[in-house]
Amino acid sequence: MRRSATLRLVSLVAGIGLVWCGLLPAVQRVAVVERHVAAMELREVNPAAMVYTELDRLPVRPRWVEDRVILWPYFSP
Repeated sequence: MRRSATLRLVSLVAGIGLVWCGLLPAVQRVAVVERHVAAMELREVNPAAMVYTELDRLPVRPRWVEDRVILWPYFSP
């Protein structure tokens, strides 16, 4: 390998390591994320196997949104 390719590879691996070992654990300590993780664990939801039916239902859209927004491909709920 050339020196520049090696340097790019080392930089990429170091960047992934920083995100994995530094940024992701820091995000998990944010209060909102901590509460969400605790709620999922309390309900015994496995996030790796989670499908949309296990999620809380979203609030119904207001009528004015239905009038102004065109859902593609013309999906009507």
